Amino acid sequence: MSVTLEGQAGATVTVEDGVIDIRIVTPAVSDGTDADEAALLVFAARADSFQGFILWQRYAAAHKLWQRKVARVSTALDDQEDLRDDQGDVLDDRGDLREDQGEYDVFTRVYDPLCQTAASYATVAGVKQFTAELFIDRAISCMERVPAVGSLMRDGVLIPLWFHAALEQTEAVTDEEVLAVIDAEAALALREAGHLSKTRVIEIVQAIVAEHDPEAARVARETAKVGKRVVVEPVDADLAELKVTASVEDTTLALNSINSVMAGACSKDPRTTQERRSAAAIALLTGALFTCECDDPECEARGGVDAAAQCAKVVLHAIVRRESLTGESDTPAYLDGHGPISAEHARDIAARSDTTVRDLDLGELLDRTSQPSDGYRPTAACAVAVRAVHGRCTHPGCDMPAWKCDLDHVVEYDHDNPGAGGATCPCNLNPKCRFHHGLKTHVAGWVDDQIVDANGVIWTEVSTPEGVTVRSRALNGWLLPELGLIPCRHDDAAGSGRPVAEPEPQRRLTRAAAKHRYRMQIRAANRRNGVVRRAAVVAAGEPPF
Repeated sequence: MSVTLEGQAGATVTVEDGVIDIRIVTPAVSDGTDADEAALLVFAARADSFQGFILWQRYAAAHKLWQRKVARVSTALDDQEDLRDDQGDVLDDRGDLREDQGEYDVFTRVYDPLCQTAASYATVAGVKQFTAELFIDRAISCMERVPAVGSLMRDGVLIPLWFHAALEQTEAVTDEEVLAVIDAEAALALREAGHLSKTRVIEIVQAIVAEHDPEAARVARETAKVGKRVVVEPVDADLAELKVTASVEDTTLALNSINSVMAGACSKDPRTTQERRSAAAIALLTGALFTCECDDPECEARGGVDAAAQCAKVVLHAIVRRESLTGESDTPAYLDGHGPISAEHARDIAARSDTTVRDLDLGELLDRTSQPSDGYRPTAACAVAVRAVHGRCTHPGCDMPAWKCDLDHVVEYDHDNPGAGGATCPCNLNPKCRFHHGLKTHVAGWVDDQIVDANGVIWTEVSTPEGVTVRSRALNGWLLPELGLIPCRHDDAAGSGRPVAEPEPQRRLTRAAAKHRYRMQIRAANRRNGVVRRAAVVAAGEPPF
């Protein structure tokens, strides 16, 4: 068996005659020659891809060992049952069995095959029994419960941390047939998602589980309700820790409220972020004023911040399809800052007295995607659709919730000549956190792009200054699959309703114009290379397992 590791060009793992041969291409870093910056970056970031393959092999070995112990116990118990049915020398035969197979008695129910296998593993690995049992249980899950997702770790698509995160999302599923469907769909979605992170893996699997096993989600929610509590635990002589366990929407609202109150302090406040957050939480709970502790006599927050007024500005966004809200469908919803939630959970949120339900009509995008008075500003429907379909900051590895991000024009909007710049349209807008928005805008070499393929799937690409391009699928394409199929109208001034300016005479490019032209060239080159890469993948097919 030979595997080409995902994301690490030229790296392979070969298993032949029981020997694992790992081949990783290293850039020239020790002989004094100049190595390619892209090669250095890829090696530093992805050379550990083989770890998932090795862990899969370890799980396979542990699973095989567990299977053999199960087989021995099953055979012995079958022999005991046969002897019970034998009307001959029952006592003698039973006595012989107890003498020869004494370990397969009532104690096998306590020291079952998993426990026995884990005990042997713990002895050799030098770990505790609990840790060993967790390892064996994960091995069984990888080989039997979710083998398709497990194969992604073998192929280097998932690192061990991401696989374990995906595994946790399926633990509540008990129906084997439903689990098989979830395993197959999750594996396909993860393999086609492009660049992954732990949060993206969790939310992709969560959405599939919530759709196919709503009963498990309901049982999990009912079970979790008994866990609601408030606990105070001492930290030291001066501090104690207050823990509040509540529903995800309430805790998200609470955290947003605390952050909103905390933001009332000025930039000169000497306290750390966590200190200010703690003070804001206590002010909310006790009804006291939250005050800034800076030394500026003109700071308005020194007199106290009205916590209630600050909290009134807090909004929690949940996107749900209308048919799920009416009970006609079990398509999950998406809770900003948390991730997918079941349709039933969304209906419960919609029924709350403090919830406002607004319709999102994607048909409005056929008429207009930008404000009539300002082509740079998207309409409310456009902005909500873009934030909902991407879910989080589109820069790889960033998990900032979409409603806390800026909406960025991927191809830069030309304020002087809107018809020549990037459109204000879902095909050219995506959320970026303030840091990554600034990184793209102000640091040379960073280029991003957004592509809608023939199936309406929205993809984003980010190229580093070293020339490495990372491609990601829109996180919540399952929630708004029709968004990428809506035909774009860029025939006027980028959707602004204003006439396109006549081309001006040839002149020297401004710095911004030159930068935008450079990025357009890079995007075009990346798209050509992307076509070649996808053709190569199609031609190669799946690894030869």
